[in-house]
Amino acid sequence: MLFIIEMRVFFSLLLYFFLLSIAYPQDTLFVNKHLFPSPVQNVFEARETVFAKTTLNLYQLDGDTWTPIQEDFSKPYVFYKNNFYESDFIPNSELFDVNPIKELVPQRGQFIATAARVGSRFFIATGSELFEYEIRDHYTRTYHNMSIRDIYIEDSLKVILTYSGIYVNDSIRLEYPEYSNGPLAKIDSLYYLPWDEVSLFFPPDSIYIIPNATNLFSGKARKVISWKGENYALYTQSVSKILPEFELQPIHQGLEYLDLEVFGEDLVFSTFEGICLTWDGEKIDTLAQIPAKVKDIFPIGNRLIFSSDAGVFELNADNPKLTQLADTPNSVMTTLDDFNNLWISTENGLYVLSSDYPDPILIIPNVEFNREALLLQGEMLYVGAVDGLYQLNTYEIEKSYLPNLLNTLQVPLSERKSTWLIGGALAVLGFLIGFILFRKKRKEDLVNARNGSKNEWSLEELENRILSEKIQTVEALALSFETNTVQLNRNFKKLGTTPGKFLKQVKLKQAKEMIQDGKDLEEVAKAIGYSTKLIKTELNLD
Repeated sequence: MLFIIEMRVFFSLLLYFFLLSIAYPQDTLFVNKHLFPSPVQNVFEARETVFAKTTLNLYQLDGDTWTPIQEDFSKPYVFYKNNFYESDFIPNSELFDVNPIKELVPQRGQFIATAARVGSRFFIATGSELFEYEIRDHYTRTYHNMSIRDIYIEDSLKVILTYSGIYVNDSIRLEYPEYSNGPLAKIDSLYYLPWDEVSLFFPPDSIYIIPNATNLFSGKARKVISWKGENYALYTQSVSKILPEFELQPIHQGLEYLDLEVFGEDLVFSTFEGICLTWDGEKIDTLAQIPAKVKDIFPIGNRLIFSSDAGVFELNADNPKLTQLADTPNSVMTTLDDFNNLWISTENGLYVLSSDYPDPILIIPNVEFNREALLLQGEMLYVGAVDGLYQLNTYEIEKSYLPNLLNTLQVPLSERKSTWLIGGALAVLGFLIGFILFRKKRKEDLVNARNGSKNEWSLEELENRILSEKIQTVEALALSFETNTVQLNRNFKKLGTTPGKFLKQVKLKQAKEMIQDGKDLEEVAKAIGYSTKLIKTELNLD
């Protein structure tokens, strides 16, 4: 009888982990359960490694070995901030929400948890036990809490241009300008930096502002390029040829312009209205019209790829018919890697269009990416967002991540082995999860009704919170709601906007009201976290 029970338990566990391998084909893998002489209290990161506190000792991770620390602690929990400190309870800042991966925690009950990570090793302490997982990251993020506007990389020079500063070689912050609004361009050994005005950049840290580089009719500078030995500039209100002394000769005016590129023998530029035009040096022709604003033009060989609010479109020089490649709303930029994968950054996530699958594949969800902030450098893909700089290795994506992901997308569940067993188990599991979620939702609704709280946000309430708590960044806004930027972006998506756009709108509205109340511009800039130059530009105060 005991043998039969043990076999049932064995096959139940086997089915459990087999189902997990289907549901979680990549990213997080269960590795090990670590054993200690006494129950585990908590786990934390410190000194570039991981520490585990048990009821009797504090242990430091050394490779695969836990080494006891020769210090006495009288309280149950230990954490680290500049030094070790004890606590009778786990602070909220140290708690880990195990709900999103609770299926990966082999415990019957659900307990409070702490977590720590070193490299790809991830540890969760919960229910007096310590579990280890391997996280297979497919991207990293740097320049946290900065809105990335452009990435420029060449030998011995790396420039990250953000809305809150320009950084050279990850070590130097330019004193001026205080922000960027366009891509850095190298033309005939000179570096042109558009940031509403146009400056010359002399690495590593010198800037010369070009006088008269903008005027009342041109609008704000966005891009400088070279074509047939002469320089041209994209402005918000014009596309112009640059004459000696940076005198501007407009080749087109009257629309709002978003991008400018060279394609074959012509210049191509796009507009807010969705009209794409060409100029051959003598006349303007209409190339295409897309039913949404076209934010980016990507010329590749004999193809032109347009990123627009209505998705991604392609125009082939051999076939002038416009075709839609991807229905990805609010697309901002595209690039093509060495494996012929088309990367699409949008205001709601990063996608890749692979020849092995008909639809765009979501790689990074619920992140607001910026236009003019997508760079492929060798195998590395750099993508700028409102909350930092994302980096991916396209070789690893192509050879490891995508095959695993495509396997789960392409193989129908009905064609997998043991279909009846898995299908039945999933059906029961689905029913149980549905019932649990129903009970949980009902309970939450009762609690919310009792507390008078709301499940949905309104823009007015969000604006009031931003102003009352003096929130200046997307990450600070997420922290205010005790969530992360990904979930924050999901919630804002339901409201028809993004966190970055709404935060900027609220801050500029606040700046305008403060100026109308007679506040000094320097005081306004300090209050909202924007430079005086940016405030003047956005509110047209010049």
